[in-house]
Amino acid sequence: MTFFALRGRTFATILALFATLSLSPSSYAFSFSDLFGGGDEEAEASSALSNPLTDMLTSQLGVSNEQAAGGTGALLALAAKQLSGDQANELTSMIPGAEALTSSLPPGLSSMISNADSLNQVFSALGMDASMVSQFIPVIMQFMGDKGASAGLMDAVGKIWNPAS
Repeated sequence: MTFFALRGRTFATILALFATLSLSPSSYAFSFSDLFGGGDEEAEASSALSNPLTDMLTSQLGVSNEQAAGGTGALLALAAKQLSGDQANELTSMIPGAEALTSSLPPGLSSMISNADSLNQVFSALGMDASMVSQFIPVIMQFMGDKGASAGLMDAVGKIWNPAS
């Protein structure tokens, strides 16, 4: 057999194998998350989007579920970086799915969050005007108050999110 005939046969075999695999019903059930994990990430993203707080934000502010989850996640990430001990634990317990909300930020955005000014950049990256930060804060504070957040936590979070106040 010549080199070209062997190469053509190999190519035809690979093409036939690819066609068989791509057209088989079981291929539709395959996902790279099956190999590398990631099913939990999809569940986290889903829980971040179907959250009573994000529902409240979408209905009151007219933002998408993704924007509500990302904006809340950004605010929570900033608070988590600056709160300590009991207050950090209380905040996490006040907000259903707080970890899922924080991890709902697109890669790279959470590392940008270092102070209240950096929230504007994150909100812009999420497709919202920076002025939306000041609209998210009272809704989230109201939610926390309705859930029974302590006065100490409310004061601390208010100072983190509104440092000029």
